[in-house]
Amino acid sequence: MPMESQTKLNVQRKRKILRKKRRIKFFRVIVFLLLLAGALTAAGWVSVRLYSWASQTYATYAEIYDGYKQRRALRAASFDPRFDGYTNILFVGLDAGREDSGQQADNLFLVSLCHEDGAVRILNIPRYTLTQIPGMPQAERINNAYHYGGIPLLEQSVAGLLGVTIHHYVVIDIEALKEVVDVVGGIDVYVETPMDYEDPEGDLYIHIPKGYQHMDGDTAQKYLRFASDELGAYGRAKRQQAFVKAVYDRMLQPDMVARLPLLADVWQRRVNTTIEAFDSAHFTNLVRKLSGTRPEMILLPGGWDQNGSWVCDQAAAEAKMAELFPAEPEPEENKGFFGIF
Repeated sequence: MPMESQTKLNVQRKRKILRKKRRIKFFRVIVFLLLLAGALTAAGWVSVRLYSWASQTYATYAEIYDGYKQRRALRAASFDPRFDGYTNILFVGLDAGREDSGQQADNLFLVSLCHEDGAVRILNIPRYTLTQIPGMPQAERINNAYHYGGIPLLEQSVAGLLGVTIHHYVVIDIEALKEVVDVVGGIDVYVETPMDYEDPEGDLYIHIPKGYQHMDGDTAQKYLRFASDELGAYGRAKRQQAFVKAVYDRMLQPDMVARLPLLADVWQRRVNTTIEAFDSAHFTNLVRKLSGTRPEMILLPGGWDQNGSWVCDQAAAEAKMAELFPAEPEPEENKGFFGIF
């Protein structure tokens, strides 16, 4: 074969190989562009879906938060600024209920948390305390307020009796109390005298020996309901204080951290309260201060009358409230020249 023909064939073969490489390269570019377009399309679709989900979630969250702010503002409208440095919580324990009258307020406590030093004060209000219930013509036992108007009327009655602002309330019944005690692993309480009482009609059987007892939920609710010793209702009030203190001590134990999810579940399902998830930051800050403090247990000053009602010693109660919630000193600029006038 002539040299010229061989050279021509070589050139044609190289051109053919080059065109093939170009086609392969072009095909690869096309595939890459298709894949890139697909990825961008998928990313765009995901972005749109995420944006839509985020927008809906934000709208739902904003709506819930707006509702919370409205509820909070509505309650705060009646708050006395003198108590801004405290968080006062009314704890109400309901009994098992009766067919003729429904559930009654069986235990009443005002728990006050001081923002400045983390001090905890727990005021026990006997359920048979005589007071003026709003709308009633004469003084009645304070637990009747719950029967007449539920927690709103009971809250007004307690606030009027003590002359304080109540920032939150927590309402829990016997069954919920039993579940809470079981969830926290029981509590330790010293029983000062043997407790023996039977009421077949009410299906209540109480037999708790004297001494330190590790109580489960059922035993705890019987301990709180017992009122048949020689101290009667007064002894019952003192036992309620001992119980609250035992619960407080239990809540500060390190192993409670692992039990908090279960406790939160019971709280959500069984407890009626104004405390909401958005309040968690405020209460977290308060709890950080509580670890080094001991609660001060207080019984509402007063005494029993011949009818078995607790008559509040108004002067002593006012003095106690002034001690617990001292008035802030008047700013210097509000005083006269050199503080004289």
